Amino acid sequence: MSSPASPSPGPAVRLSAGDPDQGPLATGAVTLVLGGEAVDFELTVPAGPVAVEDLLPVFQGLSSLLAQRATARAAAQGRAVSCRAGCGACCRQLVPVAPAEARALARVVEAMPQPRQSQVRARFEAAVATVAEAGLFTTPSAPGEINRTVGLDYFRLGVACPFLVDEACSIHPDRPLSCREYLVTSSPAHCASLSAEGIEKLPLEGDPSMAVLKADLRDGWLPLIHALAFDQSAPPSPRDRTGPQILADVMGRL
Repeated sequence: MSSPASPSPGPAVRLSAGDPDQGPLATGAVTLVLGGEAVDFELTVPAGPVAVEDLLPVFQGLSSLLAQRATARAAAQGRAVSCRAGCGACCRQLVPVAPAEARALARVVEAMPQPRQSQVRARFEAAVATVAEAGLFTTPSAPGEINRTVGLDYFRLGVACPFLVDEACSIHPDRPLSCREYLVTSSPAHCASLSAEGIEKLPLEGDPSMAVLKADLRDGWLPLIHALAFDQSAPPSPRDRTGPQILADVMGRL
């Protein structure tokens, strides 16, 4: 974010989370300065005590918006995003998720019909076994340990995301924040290489994935492949902050 800001160019971006049948909602106006431009938001979240995952629809919407803005800037410069269905190179990278995202992914799997649900669960188990056999992530990692060496060791194993089907994301609307924010304009061949040379990643005007992670650090980050095991073994998510409090925490970290 930067300043000075130009006037907001249009109506407020509306993002919401929560079910009015489950409790009262709170709506507020927020203005973010993105690339020197003031962007108005109207945000609706549960008013009472909730878990971070209850606000994920808002953070997913924000993450997708920043990705769309980055894509539009690249297009204006004559550069096209090369990420698309059929290129699953980045779906073999280490994907760090916040505990809130792990919980949400577990709910996505629970909602799958059979036999797809069993197939996806089996992929999670196989991925965890492969990574553990290689000596990586026998337990969820601690905050701050996401580094290139660990990422390369993981990438060398070639473990596909359990949600990858025919080289495309099978849960695209529910994909993690870091997946939404990873966009490149370079050739897919570079993403499939162990070297970062040649990868042209689009810069975003904020980092919702890291902001959510920092707001949800009680258990640290974990690899996506541990999401189901974490959901089964960890205590229930704390609900000691209201929706507006969590929202303010995350927005203040962008």
